[in-house]
Amino acid sequence: MKKLAFLTLFMALVVNAFSQETKNDTIVVNGDKVEILINNNKVKIVDSSNGLKINVFTITENGEVEKNPYYESRYENDVNSVTEKKNVTINIPIKPTFIKDDKYVTDDKGTKIKFYSFDPIYPNIYYAYSAMIGIPPSHYRLNFNLQKANSFEWGSYLFQYDICHNKRKTIGLTTALGFSNTYFYSSYILGTTTTDNSSNYTYFFRPADLNEEGNSIPDGLLSTNPEELDGGSYRYWSLRLPISVQLQWRVGGNRMAFSFGPEFEWRFAMKSFTYFQNDKLTVSDNLAYNPFGVNALAVLNFKSFVIFGRAGLTQMFNQDNSPIRVTPVNLGIGFSF
Repeated sequence: MKKLAFLTLFMALVVNAFSQETKNDTIVVNGDKVEILINNNKVKIVDSSNGLKINVFTITENGEVEKNPYYESRYENDVNSVTEKKNVTINIPIKPTFIKDDKYVTDDKGTKIKFYSFDPIYPNIYYAYSAMIGIPPSHYRLNFNLQKANSFEWGSYLFQYDICHNKRKTIGLTTALGFSNTYFYSSYILGTTTTDNSSNYTYFFRPADLNEEGNSIPDGLLSTNPEELDGGSYRYWSLRLPISVQLQWRVGGNRMAFSFGPEFEWRFAMKSFTYFQNDKLTVSDNLAYNPFGVNALAVLNFKSFVIFGRAGLTQMFNQDNSPIRVTPVNLGIGFSF
């Protein structure tokens, strides 16, 4: 088999070489070695007891043969083994191109990455760790003691849309409509009290500081014994509308994508709670919070797995009726189907 393959290839190269009009075409035979020079390429054929080996080299302008062949084939023990060299080039912005050997390409430029679709990567369902950051950060310690391990958010981006993308489907704009339910737990109690101008003043109350000036009992707890109160929590719902720049590429044949951009949030149904004699008690459902907020949202997707981070850019509470200066942040995982 190998002798027949060798003879066939050799005869084809000889006929091709003699048919060339270029004076540089030469054939050198040295025992079991044959070298054929055709224009700027050299074909080297070696026959040995181990089998037939064929290498194809490119010749540089200086007349020197490159160290490594761009094609190599072996016929050893009637087994055909082909080694192909593959280069990857990355353009900026992220615009990867794969250049494969002549077995796969149809032109000199190689084969470019192509995607069948450009789909938004927001998680269809997610769970996130929640926290608060003071604005400025020095205010965080003064506002409340957040129980970070217990605070969380769950949600979903149900309706996702591709606004636009380039022809190669590697970069574009996406948006979605999502909702979420957020819970914060604290050793302080978020409550309200009516001021002289009938506004609801929202603040964090700690029973241990009851005797301090200006730290009055929230209106919803006037009939309770503050010493029997045990921590507090508050929760709210949100509708979310992100608008993101999305990039996508392949890693090992698998699609990866990253998106970043602003997210507009509408909060509603915020309530605060505490525990009194082991029973859950509503403290207030009329808190002075900002219903509208703006966040920065970043999403990384691999296959169907999603990691995302969100940071609030606006205050959570109305500064005219509350001294609390915080903004929410989230770090979560989810799935995009």
